[in-house]
Amino acid sequence: MSTKKERIVSIKYARRNFSVIGLFLILYTLFVLILPFFFHMYMEYDNSPILQDRWMYFGIYFIIIFFGTLIPFFLMRLYFRLPFKKISRKITTSFVDLFVQTIVFFIICIALTYVSNRIFVYFSQEGKLISSIGFSYDEAYLDNYLYVFMLVIVTPIMEEYAFRGVLLNVLGKYGKLFGLYASAILFALAHTNFSEYIPAFAMGYVLGKTSLRYKSIRPTIIIHILFNALIYALCVMPSPITQYMAYGLAAIFALSVYFIYTGRYERVQIQKLRSNKTTNIVFYTCPTVIISMVLMICGTLLFVFFK
Repeated sequence: MSTKKERIVSIKYARRNFSVIGLFLILYTLFVLILPFFFHMYMEYDNSPILQDRWMYFGIYFIIIFFGTLIPFFLMRLYFRLPFKKISRKITTSFVDLFVQTIVFFIICIALTYVSNRIFVYFSQEGKLISSIGFSYDEAYLDNYLYVFMLVIVTPIMEEYAFRGVLLNVLGKYGKLFGLYASAILFALAHTNFSEYIPAFAMGYVLGKTSLRYKSIRPTIIIHILFNALIYALCVMPSPITQYMAYGLAAIFALSVYFIYTGRYERVQIQKLRSNKTTNIVFYTCPTVIISMVLMICGTLLFVFFK
């Protein structure tokens, strides 16, 4: 049985490319995590009427986050000559297969979110059920159609394009396992709540594996949208109905165990390369990458302690 020969990339070449990736990540972090915070604080300080007009408020947020995500990752894709058709291939899979992937994904993320919230609640840092990057689930806003549309539809598409489409594929050139973990870590850090780091990392990891399996972000977009829609439904449903949702989640858990046990959930095996250790050292010691990660953590601190 033949195996693909590992492509050796020089450290100097990798460091240069990682520096460029870090610059795009800094640009993304400033626009999507830092700018919205100071925009909100300025409007509160100025007692801006925009705060009272939710449509205008969320409309401005939408513009900032949409272009703040699209432009840096679009430029990253152009710089590394990554064709769009490579990240969004048509998939030829059955509904049952995609359903299995979705069910297992749901239970992993919901279980880890619950566990993480139970841990961080003692530090008064309870999460919001894995908020979309740049937004958080706030029940006070769930009656605004623009807010819901952005949370359930727009942000999953943007996040999948950015992290599973562009970032995973660009970093995956230096080893798919390295790219999978690095993109999942950055995806987790981009969430503005410490209690969401663990479930968001798992979310990025599982969606990353799904993207690698199908060689496309189309299935991950579908799964991500369905997940956000489920969380939205849990937030808006009346209490009596929510109690029955618990039985539904229990059924989902039982289904996921059954799918894993019977082998219907196909695990993606990713080869670990000998160069992974060196690649990790070069990437995580790259100054621009360090700055981008520090800025992401600072964005979390701003939202946690000042908002």
